[in-house]
Amino acid sequence: MAREILCTVGTSLLTNRDNRPWSGWNPRKPDPLPSAEEVDKWLQKANMETASAETNTLSRLELSENDTLVLLYSDTPEGKFCAERLCALFESKVSHVDLEKIGRLGYGAAQFTSGLKALVDVVIKRVHSARERFKEPLFCATGGFKAEIAFLNLMGALLGIEVYYIHELHRELVRLPRLPLSWDAEFVAKHEDFFHWIDEEPRKSVEVESWLHSRPELRDLVEDADDGYTYLSAAGDLLYKVAKERLSMGPRAIWPKADPRPAAEKNHLSGVEHHRPPGWKRFVERICSIDCVTSVRYDQTGYGGPRVRIIDPEKGEILVRYERDNKMLPLRVGTTARGMAQCELVANYLRKLC
Repeated sequence: MAREILCTVGTSLLTNRDNRPWSGWNPRKPDPLPSAEEVDKWLQKANMETASAETNTLSRLELSENDTLVLLYSDTPEGKFCAERLCALFESKVSHVDLEKIGRLGYGAAQFTSGLKALVDVVIKRVHSARERFKEPLFCATGGFKAEIAFLNLMGALLGIEVYYIHELHRELVRLPRLPLSWDAEFVAKHEDFFHWIDEEPRKSVEVESWLHSRPELRDLVEDADDGYTYLSAAGDLLYKVAKERLSMGPRAIWPKADPRPAAEKNHLSGVEHHRPPGWKRFVERICSIDCVTSVRYDQTGYGGPRVRIIDPEKGEILVRYERDNKMLPLRVGTTARGMAQCELVANYLRKLC
């Protein structure tokens, strides 16, 4: 399944200190930005692990020509500059790269809440659009402001989207798996009139108070501003938008039915270990033990692309590539899943095993 990768962008491309020509750049001085041509030329030969936080993560996501990359950058000159340079670097590796400026997300504390709300709006819009185009959304939350990364992690948990991350000292990709968390969407449905009203335009605090008097459970989701108006807080805005998206998605898919046959009958690989990665037998046995799996076969078409991908949602077939010590074993896994939603459930589980 093609992916839409939403990646927050910071300024590590500019601020990392090594042998890059602009090493030591500091926005507080302020230093002038290096030339775009200079950075693009340097990136072509740079080590992706150390070039920037974003390249460190994206280079490990096994990008394919079917993927779309969305770079979410702050409302700052350096944020825009870094996003444009990353766009130039990755546009040949995926089908398309989009740049999304997060309005008002900058260094000023007074505007930061508005910036986080803008982040939520952009991310929800992109997630909804990706799913309508049958693309799997995933978040790359390595670069950018810490609060921005925290919000993206929370949205990932509540929307059932995997989040990928690499700390500057980590050498391996960290996958924050989908969490069985939910924000009670029925709470939003019950108070839809209030959420729509306060989100429609600025509301005076005295008017909002009349609502809160009869609905005190809403107080934690709003905050007063210095202009005499009361708004949804950044957290309230996030929970409202997430609940709306969850309601629009309909009921969650259920785990597919079990195949009652023993695991040994599902294994269609020979026991020959020639050129196979160490531990492959145990891995195949583990796959076969999953209740909804019907068969596991060798598939030579699986040497490229993501390690786990859905190849036939109507038949419930998923490709899984097991890798160890620079050796690979691509597998076609048959399941009882039917349709994209159920296949995604199984594929997400298989990713945890890889």
